[in-house]
Amino acid sequence: MMDPLLSPLEPAPVPPRSARSRMAVGIVMVFVVASVACAAVWFVHGLSPAGAPDSAQAVFEIKQGEGFREIAGDLQNAHLIRSSAAFDLYALFGGRALALKSGLYRLSASMTGSEILRIISGGSAGQVTVTIPEGSNLFEVDAILSKALVIRSGDLIRLQASEADGTNLEGKLFPDTYEFYTNADVSDVVKEMTDNFNTKAEPLLAVAGKNATSDVVLASMLEKEVPDQTDREIVAGIMLKRIAAGMPLDIDATVCYARLLAADGAATGCPSLTALDFKIKSPYNTYLYKGLPPGPIGNPGISAITAALHPQSSPYWYYLSDPKTGKTVFAKTLDEQTQNRVKYLESD
Repeated sequence: MMDPLLSPLEPAPVPPRSARSRMAVGIVMVFVVASVACAAVWFVHGLSPAGAPDSAQAVFEIKQGEGFREIAGDLQNAHLIRSSAAFDLYALFGGRALALKSGLYRLSASMTGSEILRIISGGSAGQVTVTIPEGSNLFEVDAILSKALVIRSGDLIRLQASEADGTNLEGKLFPDTYEFYTNADVSDVVKEMTDNFNTKAEPLLAVAGKNATSDVVLASMLEKEVPDQTDREIVAGIMLKRIAAGMPLDIDATVCYARLLAADGAATGCPSLTALDFKIKSPYNTYLYKGLPPGPIGNPGISAITAALHPQSSPYWYYLSDPKTGKTVFAKTLDEQTQNRVKYLESD
């Protein structure tokens, strides 16, 4: 039954203005709180690790002149962070957006955005210990140094290619243990290694009073071919005797180097050689070209240089390495060498 006090045409009672205001404020507050909560969840999620806890590390490069938004985009494209936008905001409000330093960094998708920002804003400059094994060639040295973040991958190879005067760095990057700064200038790195060569190897070569370049070339082959010091001196004598007799050296290690040069350093190892490899037309292929190669095939250590400077005469003309023991097997005649090849290289 209709309330007799209310006319059918009268509107329903309206809450007082203050009540309406409080209601509107409440709705706005709920909206704001919900929005902030959503933004917080998005922000936290955007800075959380982009990958699994066991994600492998990757080398990430920040180039000179890159802005922080470009860097954030590169990090996201590399799947190292979840959100470049969240990373941008964190960098901006944290005051580190302009503190990002160019260089090489070892990062992982298992890191949070804040951890990555801390690393790349702190810079990666620091000292690392790097060991260059005896016999390593220029391409292998480049790989070792770039893996340690001392230089960028290919820096050493590009420097060699840019030497207008034809200076060959191969043979002078003295194998040793070094303390380098990460993100170093490749010229400074090369200077330290060649200075080390001049200090430790050059005096030996000078005392010998012979052709230093030829001695280093000979030593680089001995380093690759023969592990035992006494055998190295015998093999040095064999090599020089074959050259004097006009015979090719037939050294597999030089073919490996010729293949490496043909591939422009795309592969540093030489696990096996094929018949086509022995046909590579390169002055480093000592099966096709007589005499010493035009340059070293690696960077020899002191023991190999010493062996090259003290070749021993012997009745042998040939040698090979037993793949099972690493021992050098000598032969006086080609027939004996052929028998040794069947015995040591072609047997099961």
